[in-house]
Amino acid sequence: MHGRKRDSLSEEQDVIDLETLGASIRADQAQMLAEGRFVLVFNATNAAIVAGVFHQFYPDALIAGWLGAFVVTVAARIAHARSFRALEASPDEVRRFLSVWTLGSTVTGALWGAASSALWLTSDTSYQAFLVFTAGGMAAGAVMTNSSYLPAMFGFIAPNVTPAIFALFARPEPTSTAMGALLSAFTVALVVLGLRGNGWLVSVSRRTLLQEALSAALHQRNALLHAVSTAATELTRAAPGATAVPDLLESVGEAIGADRILVFESGSELTGPPSPLHLWRRPGSALASDTVEAAKVRNAFLSDPLLAALRERRPVTAATRMLGPGPAKDFFERAGVRSVLFAPIVVDDSAWGWIEIEDCRTERLWKAAEIDALRIVGDIISGSISRQRYIDRLRDANEVVERSPTLLFRLRMDGRAPRLVYVSHNIALFGYDPWELTDPASKLADCVHPDDLEKVGASLARAAANGGRNGMVEFRFRRRDGEYRWLDARYAARDGSGRSQLIEGVALDVTERKEIADKIALLAQTDALTGLANRRSFIDVLRRAFSTAKAGGEPFALLYIDVDRFKDVNDRLGHASGDSLLESLALRLKERCRAGDVVARLGGDEFAILQSKARDAASAAAMASKICAFSAAPYALPGGELRATVSVGVALFAADIEGPDAMLARADHALYRAKESGRNRYVLFSETADAPEPADDVSV
Repeated sequence: MHGRKRDSLSEEQDVIDLETLGASIRADQAQMLAEGRFVLVFNATNAAIVAGVFHQFYPDALIAGWLGAFVVTVAARIAHARSFRALEASPDEVRRFLSVWTLGSTVTGALWGAASSALWLTSDTSYQAFLVFTAGGMAAGAVMTNSSYLPAMFGFIAPNVTPAIFALFARPEPTSTAMGALLSAFTVALVVLGLRGNGWLVSVSRRTLLQEALSAALHQRNALLHAVSTAATELTRAAPGATAVPDLLESVGEAIGADRILVFESGSELTGPPSPLHLWRRPGSALASDTVEAAKVRNAFLSDPLLAALRERRPVTAATRMLGPGPAKDFFERAGVRSVLFAPIVVDDSAWGWIEIEDCRTERLWKAAEIDALRIVGDIISGSISRQRYIDRLRDANEVVERSPTLLFRLRMDGRAPRLVYVSHNIALFGYDPWELTDPASKLADCVHPDDLEKVGASLARAAANGGRNGMVEFRFRRRDGEYRWLDARYAARDGSGRSQLIEGVALDVTERKEIADKIALLAQTDALTGLANRRSFIDVLRRAFSTAKAGGEPFALLYIDVDRFKDVNDRLGHASGDSLLESLALRLKERCRAGDVVARLGGDEFAILQSKARDAASAAAMASKICAFSAAPYALPGGELRATVSVGVALFAADIEGPDAMLARADHALYRAKESGRNRYVLFSETADAPEPADDVSV
């Protein structure tokens, strides 16, 4: 942000691993070199001119041999570049191209360096100036064409100018010495220019690749959320064996980029032989017969820690290469699996089976979003299986009514107050006997959540007012122990005796479905590592606060926080310690802020706080100073105890700020100034760039 250099290694690794990033940058460098191959023609043309000028110094045969070697080298490099551009180059082919291109550049530079030998044969300053101009011009051309890849650039420049510089300084004439100094200075300037150009090209390539990786990660996350939310809706109406589950697996598989997704049933606590229920595979992905042979699958897991993890009802990942010798490793190798992700399916509070995602192309590090998505998919399938079990029991109405969570009820509408006159015996699941609720002295309103009373009453009144009309309502029903459960009630009204009407229907406990929906909503608005608000939800809060303040509401302050030298923590103690540090810092920020303040993790090691009711700079400065102080207390991390500090940029709301984005940019600029001023301090944004105020001294 604003050209600020940050410790961004961990952020890059979150979206793209460094090996892949390096390979992509090398591929870009190779393409730029190959596209500049036609510049070599000018090299050959210049070589012909130089050969014509120097015919008086060397025999014609020697000049012809030098020029022939030049033409052959240039032609070979052009052909090599053309063949490379025609390929879908692999990382190994890119490395080979860069090595051969560097060798060609070195040979070309050496041929030009050989031409400088004429400096030993003449004291004519005009010839010397011509050679200096030639060597400098060729070096400049190398910077223009090869600066994208430094080994190729230096491979040309070094053998090109070094002989000329050495020969000029070796001659006794002052003019030769001056020319040697001039050529040396020009070469240094070209090298600096080439280094800066290379740095710019690499940074542009890195930024482009990271933006593409971030866009892909965001697209994958959105696709996963869409697939999971759609499936959660569909599976509330469809059976687990219907098309909803295969469609769900296809959506998740395409979003994650997997090769296969399988759903296995293995009985209570995974003790029975596994039976494959669903299979999705990427088009073109091979399917080993062992993949769906239950006995071999069971043998692969019964003696392996993977099964223990599934029995503990937690997701588990595995890379085939990293597994110890045993049935599981043998099985995955035969099936062509390189990495795999498992999530348990828990039905009726016991491990029932698992869902499995296989990657046969790469040994991937599974992302937290992918693991959470698979866990939720397992929960959705689990909920669907549980629901289907209850529906199957409806074939025997009496048995289903007694044992399923589906309640049968009948209400009598006496005036506007409904009275329960019948409820099925499975109301015992909620801790009641039927007679307790059907007693004339009891009130149905006592069991409905106060916030839902108006909604339930209005729905029932509409059904009663339009005889025969169907209705439905979701509301919270109180168990005897005081816990509220969500019920989905569907009913129809019919005429009863006299003026009263009867409403009959069924009510289904949908608490698990509502909890899954809440999980999906929480996944979209919170940071998976720290549990704080994520960037998206924080920006929404910032916009609302800004609009309110603009309309005359309470002013506020925005604090932008960044962990100092966070990259060093990851490098020295490992990423587990880095994550633990972020979690601990997030907990401190959340505990020390007021109830009306909003704390969020914006990404990487960046946090933000929206301080409500911040009427002046003093209150914001006090909070920023407090944050710097308590953040510097030691952290107990897996890699050892650590003292870390933070830098804070503060921006106060002002009526002349254009919008929330501008305010965030102010806080970011203030944070940049705090970093520049030595870290472990806060800075209030000032358009006049006042000197920052240091926080209390804290050792790092």
